[in-house]
Formats: sequence, structure tokens, C-alpha cells
Amino acid sequence: MISEHGIYTREREEELIKAKWVGGIYKNIWIDQFRKMSGLAYAEADLVTSLYEHARQLQIELGCPAEKTMVTPNGIDTKRMEDLPQKTQEDKKYINIGAVLRVTPIKDVKTMIQAFGYAKERQPKLKLWIMGPVDEDPAYAQECFDLVETLHIRDIVFTGRIDVRDYIGRMDVTILTSVSEGQPLTILESYAAHRPVIATDVGNCSGLIFGEDDCFGPAGILTHIMNMDEISQAMLELAGDANKRKRMGENGYRRLMYKYRIEHMQAAYADIYKAFAANAGLNVDVRTCKTNGEEWGKGSVPWLE
Repeated sequence: MISEHGIYTREREEELIKAKWVGGIYKNIWIDQFRKMSGLAYAEADLVTSLYEHARQLQIELGCPAEKTMVTPNGIDTKRMEDLPQKTQEDKKYINIGAVLRVTPIKDVKTMIQAFGYAKERQPKLKLWIMGPVDEDPAYAQECFDLVETLHIRDIVFTGRIDVRDYIGRMDVTILTSVSEGQPLTILESYAAHRPVIATDVGNCSGLIFGEDDCFGPAGILTHIMNMDEISQAMLELAGDANKRKRMGENGYRRLMYKYRIEHMQAAYADIYKAFAANAGLNVDVRTCKTNGEEWGKGSVPWLE
């Protein structure tokens, strides 16, 4: 069994395209080598899982037989996110936007900072909380600190590493401006807190915001990557409409409870592992996936039932 929480070949390709240590035709040679490794893994696997439908389609495009593929979405512990601390008196002076992330280039924190700066000029009550470790790429983190100073942007807080439960209930909106993602747990955590999301159109962010198989409605605003104007406008739109924030936050919470609880994920994998244990060596024919009678994505193993 292979479980891909990102698409391995695509991620290596992105890294190699950006890499400075390899150039010219050698980039193509390395990319081709990783494609071969991925293809071999797909060929030998009995079952290949992914987090969402578009990722499954990418696996098929990269040579994985469709009958081997299966969608098993992420899930979070919603009970752990109950009874969260809410806004302090100081927090109530602001419209708080929270970004739970590692301060690294792939999260594109610089675009977030600049977009916030533009929005702050038009809505002084905005406050941005950048919550997460800054030691993974110290040079990039320092560039972000310097950018805030250079642009003289007020009300940006870098908290460092945190327990998300201590902060997310104090936010009005959460934001993710990544250039690459899978199925971000931070969005699901935001939904657990009944908070809407601003996110770039990468990975499964669109599916999480708009839904793939439900009618709950949008749970936030989707933007293009590195588009400061769209991101800034999204901040202002949600800052200016408390009713929309509440409505979108509830849509997200319903979507989370419908499909992305940890119990769903555990049940799906438990059935898979039990089936493998009982049917060692069998090839997998993935058609319809059912866990406790509920359909899960495009496929499962017939002998799961």
C-alpha cells in the first residue's frame, strides 16, 4: 500500500525546477528518474491512496492504474478543538486574521504580509497573527521580519511555535497563502473553531472551501497564488461583514463534521488494514469504497466488504 499525502513526482519536479545545484539537461534527467521511481512504486503496489479526488486523478495521469486508487481524506480530532478560548478584551479591539504555518518560502508569507499591509491601510482595525515556528528557514524568516519593518506595517505578530487551541478561537478569520499544499489540516482546524478561511487555490483548498459532495455552501474565499490584490480584497471583504464570517464559519464546521473527522479517517484505514491482513498477496481492484456503509471517494477494495 502507498499513501500519498502529496504527489511525490510533482513535488520532486517542483524542487528540481527551482534547484540551483543542477542545471540544463540534468534537470530533465533527474525529473525523469523520479518519474520512473514513482511509476515502479505504483506498478508494485496493491492499493494507492490519496487525500482528494484531484490528487487521485494526478496519480492516474502519472501512470497509476485507476483500479488501484482510492481517496482517503484527512481527519482531525474535533473533540480536541472544543471549548476553545475566545477573544480577550484586547482582541476585541481588532479584526484578527490568523495564519497557522511554518515561516518558509512554500507558505509565501511575504505575499501575505504585503497583502495585509494594503488591507490595513483601508481597514485600520485589522491585525495579523503569524503563528508557527520561524527556525526551519531562519534566513527567510528574517526576510519576513525585515519586510514588516521596511513597509512600516503595524499590528503583525509573530508568535513562534504555539498550541493552535490557545489562539484559533480568538481569530475572526484564518488565512493560508501557500504556493503548494495537499489537504491542509490548518483549514480543518479553522472549521473546528467555526472560522472562515482565506486560501490560495492549491492542493485541495478549493474542495475544502466550496465542498466536493455537499451543499453547505462556501466556507471562505479562494484566491490565486501570489496575488496580493485578491488576497487583500478577501481580507477586506470578510473584515467588513461579520454575518458573512459567521455564515461561512458554520458552513466550514458542517463540512468538517460531515466528512473530515478523525473517526472517518480511522475507520477507512482500519478497514483497509484488516482487509490486507486477511487477504495478503491479493491484487486490489478499487471500485467502490464503503466504510460503515458510507461511500468514500472513488474506490475501495471489493474484499473490504
